[in-house]
Amino acid sequence: MATFSDLNNFVGIGRLTRDPELRYTPAGKGVCKFGIAINRTYRNQEGNNVDEVLFINVTTWGKQAENCSQFLKKGRRVAINGELRSNNWQDKEGNKRVSFEINARTVQFLDLIKDTGMAKESYPADSEEGIPEEVVNEDAPVAPVSENDIPF
Repeated sequence: MATFSDLNNFVGIGRLTRDPELRYTPAGKGVCKFGIAINRTYRNQEGNNVDEVLFINVTTWGKQAENCSQFLKKGRRVAINGELRSNNWQDKEGNKRVSFEINARTVQFLDLIKDTGMAKESYPADSEEGIPEEVVNEDAPVAPVSENDIPF
């Protein structure tokens, strides 16, 4: 008899609502927390466009956490893939409370530096940790791609 497991997968694109906060566990593993806003527009029964914003907290770990802290700023666009997690607690009045966050498996930076209006000087110079500048020569010949070059 086959067993099925549940699926917990979040995929979303949004903009950072605050600068990332990087901390480290006692074992030295990086933990970065930030929030994103996902905008949605729909037409209501009266035919008017309604804008709605969903605010989501995101947590990243390890090297990805350090990269997010170094290169992301409030307003940057990101694509998040991860899983939904819940936190339960009791407030001061004894009420049960719950919050949700995304534990990110991957964070893709979608904005180019020039699109964000951020000064290039605020990023490290080209290095292993920096953002390399690519020079694109559109006149350069393109090497043919064989079936062996495709990784899947």
